[in-house]
Amino acid sequence: MKLTPIDLQQKTFRSVRWSGVDEKEVRQYLDLVARELEEMRRKLDRQDEELRRREARINEFKDREQLLQQTLTTAQKLAEEMKANTRKEADIVLSDAELQAEKIIANAQAKRMQLITEIDELKRARQSFMQSLSAMLEQHRSVLDHIRADQQASEPPPVPAAGDNVSFLAPPVSKKK
Repeated sequence: MKLTPIDLQQKTFRSVRWSGVDEKEVRQYLDLVARELEEMRRKLDRQDEELRRREARINEFKDREQLLQQTLTTAQKLAEEMKANTRKEADIVLSDAELQAEKIIANAQAKRMQLITEIDELKRARQSFMQSLSAMLEQHRSVLDHIRADQQASEPPPVPAAGDNVSFLAPPVSKKK
C-alpha cells in the first residue's frame, strides 16, 4: 500500500486503557511526518520533472547527433561521389586530349610525308628542267656555231678602209725584236 501525507493525517489509533498514548503528541508527530512526506513527494516530483526534462534534452541531443551523423555521412558520400565523378571527367578529358594529340600528330606526319613527296617531285622536275635547259643551250650553241661557221665560210673577211681604226677588233700582235 502506498502511503500519502493525507493517509498519515487521517490515520486514527485505537485507545488502549491502561497503556494509552498521548493522542495530541501522536497527532503532532503524524503531522510532522505528513509534512516531511509531502516535502519529499514534492521533491521527488521536481526531480522526476527535472529527469523528464533532462531525458527530453538528451533525446533532443541524440536526435541532433543522429542528424549530424547522417549529414556527415551524406556529405562524405557526396564528396566521394564528386571526387569519383571528377576523376572520371578528368580521365575523359585526358583521353579526348590524347586522341586529339594523336590525330594532330597523324595529320602532321601525313602532311610531312606529302611535303617530302612534293619536294622530291620538285627536285626531280628541277633536275629534269636543268637537263632540258642544258641540252637546249647546247643545241643553241651548236646551231650558233654552225651559223657562224657558215657565215665565215661564205663571206670574205672585210677589208678595213683607210683611216678606219679597227685595230681594237684584231687580236693583239706581239712585236718581235
